[in-house]
Amino acid sequence: MTAKGKVLYGLDVWYDDATQEFTNVGAPIQFSEDFQGAGHTATLPAMGSPVAGYPWVKKIVGTPTGVAVVANGAGGQLSMALAATSEKEEATLTQNDQLTWDTTKTVIYQARIKLSVLPSAAGVQAVWGLSSAWIDGPDNASFYIEFGCTANGAVNMRVQDGVSQRSVASGVTVLATDWHIYRIEMDASNVLHFFIDGVEYSTSTAPLTWGATGANALLQPYHSVYKPSGTGVATMLIDCIDLWAPRT
Repeated sequence: MTAKGKVLYGLDVWYDDATQEFTNVGAPIQFSEDFQGAGHTATLPAMGSPVAGYPWVKKIVGTPTGVAVVANGAGGQLSMALAATSEKEEATLTQNDQLTWDTTKTVIYQARIKLSVLPSAAGVQAVWGLSSAWIDGPDNASFYIEFGCTANGAVNMRVQDGVSQRSVASGVTVLATDWHIYRIEMDASNVLHFFIDGVEYSTSTAPLTWGATGANALLQPYHSVYKPSGTGVATMLIDCIDLWAPRT
């Protein structure tokens, strides 16, 4: 690993050239999840019934394979998977609608994710990033900043700030065999920057901006695979999730 120190939006960070990820950030507000240790039981608590001291809940609709920690997963892993059953299904990891990340404060989101089964049919979605309170269907959330794939491995950059809903192609198509580092940064001008493996795919000529303020700007980490009907499948593996922000 070759780590380089730099300052990003007033935060001191270390950048790993080998993985294109931030490995340590000196931020007043920070959250890091690697799904390591015995506290991560195979059966996560259900949405609406959180367990004290544990940050995650699962939202299950239908009979998907579910949301579960991978037994002996290298580095600590969590899996969310849809089944091939012909029905509406959802497997989602959230923080029980505790909306605490103020996206007006130059929040940084980073996750290492593999879509080990790509969304296989029209309507099947995988999304990961930040979102407002749970609602039926990722597209129906009131506010979000996230990556997403629909019906294949083509990655989109998705923004809903209450004024406009945008889904912009990154130009990157992922394979089911590969892990990638996904990062979202917001600068002081409320412009969003989307990175995959250290390369920015949002553009300066047509920037993705963020207009939500006040309570509307408070979001939670949100990771989901979803289908409204049919036999389509998708599986998301999460190795780690990190968030950082200044206090003010």
